[in-house]
Amino acid sequence: MHNTTYLKIPTFETVAEERRHRKERLVAAFRLFSKFGFDEGIAGHITVRDPEYTDHFWVNPYGKHFSQVRVSDLLLVNHKGGATRS
Repeated sequence: MHNTTYLKIPTFETVAEERRHRKERLVAAFRLFSKFGFDEGIAGHITVRDPEYTDHFWVNPYGKHFSQVRVSDLLLVNHKGGATRS
């Protein structure tokens, strides 16, 4: 018999915890994209939906290299692309 381990979908006690989790995973995605060469130029972006404001997305700032993006750099934008907060 195989001993299979399944990943569990994380659960959170607060929206703030879930937001932090999503933003940390987004930053990890930027670092992976950079590591594997998907970071040419300055025009790329990856987004994640905010868990509370579901019509808003967290995105990297324009011009910041993927390998240098930190959680504190992420911007919250609405569906029209307008920044609402960081």
